Amino acid sequence: MTESLRAINEEHDLDQVLALIARQACELLDLQQCAVYVLDPPSGTFRINGSHGLSPGYIERTNVEPMRLDEATARTGPPTARAALTGRPVFVEDVFNEPGLDRWRANMAREGLRAVVAAPMRTTDKSPIGTLTGYTRSERAFDTAALDQLALLSDHAAAAIVAARRRDRERAAIGALSEANEELRAQQATVARLRDLQQELTRLLLTDVGLAGIAAFLARRLDAEITIDDEDGTALAASPADATVQRDVFEGGAGGRARLTEVLDAGRATEIGQADTPVCLVPIPGSTSPRARMWVRRTTSGGLRPAAPFDDDERRAMEGCALLIALERSRLERRAEAEARLTKDLLADLLSPAAMVHADSVMARAAALGHDPRGSHELAVFVQVTDPSPGARPDPGRLTAALLDAARDIRPRPVVGAVGDAVVALLHTAADPLRDRRRGRALLPSLVERARQVTGGRARCVVGAVQVELADVGQELTVALHAARLVTPASPEIVRLADFGVHGLLLESGTTERLVRFAERTLGPVAELDRTRQSDLVATLRAWFAADMSNRETAGRLFVHPNTVGYRLKRAAGAAGLDLGRPADLMTLQLALVVDEIRGGVPRPS
Repeated sequence: MTESLRAINEEHDLDQVLALIARQACELLDLQQCAVYVLDPPSGTFRINGSHGLSPGYIERTNVEPMRLDEATARTGPPTARAALTGRPVFVEDVFNEPGLDRWRANMAREGLRAVVAAPMRTTDKSPIGTLTGYTRSERAFDTAALDQLALLSDHAAAAIVAARRRDRERAAIGALSEANEELRAQQATVARLRDLQQELTRLLLTDVGLAGIAAFLARRLDAEITIDDEDGTALAASPADATVQRDVFEGGAGGRARLTEVLDAGRATEIGQADTPVCLVPIPGSTSPRARMWVRRTTSGGLRPAAPFDDDERRAMEGCALLIALERSRLERRAEAEARLTKDLLADLLSPAAMVHADSVMARAAALGHDPRGSHELAVFVQVTDPSPGARPDPGRLTAALLDAARDIRPRPVVGAVGDAVVALLHTAADPLRDRRRGRALLPSLVERARQVTGGRARCVVGAVQVELADVGQELTVALHAARLVTPASPEIVRLADFGVHGLLLESGTTERLVRFAERTLGPVAELDRTRQSDLVATLRAWFAADMSNRETAGRLFVHPNTVGYRLKRAAGAAGLDLGRPADLMTLQLALVVDEIRGGVPRPS
């Protein structure tokens, strides 16, 4: 008894404790085999959980087709089930002479068992939990003393089972508490990380880092590439600056576009990339059409192992940044709208002779807006060539906002504002002409690129005078606007009026319609000859004027004989009805060529 109690108290494995009690029963009661049957209340079946002397085959067969509690009554059926039902020890002297045991006789015969005795195991509230069942190989009647000893041992087995189940419950409770504690720690860590993220995002918002700064912050946090754009593909920011998230696989076909729309409508950061290159698409909340979105791509680590997928905390960080991007974008849009209104008024005054009577007041307002009215400027006019479809209209407001955003870090501020359907940009130049040229050619291409992105390639830029003062911009702007109204989808992306010399000034002489009719009337017959005879008369005229009207130099540029150049010039002049020996006719022809080139005709020779 001491041995079994010690095993129970020392929390040995339950099956080992039950096997120990089964062995003790065999030794104390002179049994050949003994088993501890544990009752499963939900199913009402018994399973052997510990034994002594029984073969593995017997145990397996018994557990495969387990005994059921409802197979016995108080007087009939297997002793194990009867003992559990009655709560008293039960024995059978010879199982082969006892009725109602047919199902078990074959298994007992293979094991060589004959007599069976079973004592119930119960909890403190008398609920049955199983039996301690012993076997002998010969017939045997068990006296009261043997039954009492078996009952005492069954109480020990019951105590072991109850203690084991209590320990299991306690361990499960401890495990649940530990798991809850770990979850709490993880939640606290997440809250701390989100708090740090919120503080960092607030700092970014207060320090006015812009969309590029937010993208750079998130790229550092996630060790990833970030691209922020609109649904129409207009790039808003990227980190690193040359980052490009490959979206073709997602945007190709109706299925890919439907998936993107689904993610944007859901409003949550969603991983949509392949397993080896996780890409997360993050909708920007509150954005109007076209909606803004952020792409986050994590590449492989040194090419040695696949990139890790994004976890929940990282997606929360993305969504936090998306909210900040929405706030920053809204702030930039409001600022751009306000600046565009103010600049539009400033440009209207610069073009108004009545307003420029008070030029000092206008220049003071320009200085208050961050411009430098004292310095020289380069003049650029942006226009959008529309589709021929009905209802297609340019959007100068969106183009103005895009150009203002592209030049947001430039000081002094460029003057960017709408004049009708065109957007005018006056880019301040430095005092040093060389530095001026370097800076102007760095800023102007970036504005042209942004205009191309935001208009889907439909923007054209007419570059007017350089070194113009704000107070004198009116006349120069009039010429550039005249030229801008001539552009077509066939026009080059950048048209520089300086390339046309003094003839560019002649664009001021008439309306767009009159200039177009003039060019068509002058060059139309020449172009018709080119079309029907497959000649190059218009190109030869351009090359001739570019070569300072030298037949020899023109021939070198066109790789033809000088006599060929002279022959072509005569044919062109005859078709146009002009005399190339008269200065007035030369001026007429050059102006027609300027208008035709702005509209995208034969390119000017280099």
